[in-house]
Amino acid sequence: MEQNPILTDAQGANKRAPLTRPQLWLLGGAILIGVAFEIWTEQDFHLFYSVFWLVTLGVFVVFNFKRVIANKTVLALIVPALALSGILMFDYMHDELLGFTSLAIPALLITIGVFTTQEIQFKREGKAVLSVLRAVFVKPFTAIGTYFRAYAGVLGGKDRASSRQGWIGLVIGLPLMIVVLALLSGADAGMQKLLGSGIENANLWKWFWRVVVVFLMSMLFYSLFYNLTWGKKDADLAPVRQNWKFAGPGVVIVLLLAVYALFTYVQFTYLFGKTLPVDLTYSEYARDGFEQFLAVTLINFALLGLSLTKSEPGRAIKVLQTLLLAASGIILASAAWRMLLYVGAYGLTIRRVLPLWLMLYFAFLAVVGVFRVYREKTPFLRIGALALVYWYALFICIDWNTVMYNFNRTLG
Repeated sequence: MEQNPILTDAQGANKRAPLTRPQLWLLGGAILIGVAFEIWTEQDFHLFYSVFWLVTLGVFVVFNFKRVIANKTVLALIVPALALSGILMFDYMHDELLGFTSLAIPALLITIGVFTTQEIQFKREGKAVLSVLRAVFVKPFTAIGTYFRAYAGVLGGKDRASSRQGWIGLVIGLPLMIVVLALLSGADAGMQKLLGSGIENANLWKWFWRVVVVFLMSMLFYSLFYNLTWGKKDADLAPVRQNWKFAGPGVVIVLLLAVYALFTYVQFTYLFGKTLPVDLTYSEYARDGFEQFLAVTLINFALLGLSLTKSEPGRAIKVLQTLLLAASGIILASAAWRMLLYVGAYGLTIRRVLPLWLMLYFAFLAVVGVFRVYREKTPFLRIGALALVYWYALFICIDWNTVMYNFNRTLG
């Protein structure tokens, strides 16, 4: 099919349009991020990992300041992101939590970028999930050409040939400058005194790869931030239709409720008494089945979310959804009781506190779920996600060493 020459020319002119001043300044911010990344890989993990992500957040906020301060969700996410970074920076946390926190910080920052630049409407939160995936796997690579154009714009101005040659000169000249400085420092005492002995003894290949690392990281972050800030917005998802009749989700929930009724009958003695099943120690009773309880709780909330989203509203389905949340409460009570028996017998450790903390979060989520069942405008998913972030940030802010020491000493 023959293309419209007018559209083709317009598209070509748009692609060749010079970058704006903020888009050129972003190159400096991206290079700063690359330098912070290279320093982190060479220095203390806790301090410089936090510094790297704080620099990244700072660069993004500078170029999206008005949108950031106007977005309440973004401001609410920045607070725990800063808290987690600060706590990690000063190494004020248990080693068991290091992996969670190291993943939580970049996940928060990507989410901040998405909610700042994309319009995530109520009941369209699925778009945020897809946008986060695009921000991780697509957008760092689709504006790499613009990254090179930014170099050309900075070095060569409007003359395209001069721009290209200036950029090539930078790529060749920077590592060559390092090599020549090292050689001259070794050959001349005056140069060595001026530059110090460090450059003479420097591993030239190491410095070369440092430049490469900075270049690659700045390229990826420039592409990501350019796409987020000036790129085309992600397409909205089609609205979810509430077209499930009562029979479908109703039968599933009723079958699960029958299982939970049987479970409640079996567990009644252990929930409200202080006896253990025969031939089980406190340790075995507490730990046995905890992961299964957690899996069942997640299944219940997933089923609740689906039924709230897809089921036709009605009194009958609301009653079943409420009973499902009540059953989840019984499951959580049983799991918590097991863990408390374990703690009462053997004392507190961070691996025993964390499950209890998580169960408190699920109990809060169940309460929010009840409000959502009877009040459709309750933003269940957003409240749950924000609460989880703040719940974890609060958890690592507490001096659990002191709490556990005092509790275990009282326990004897």
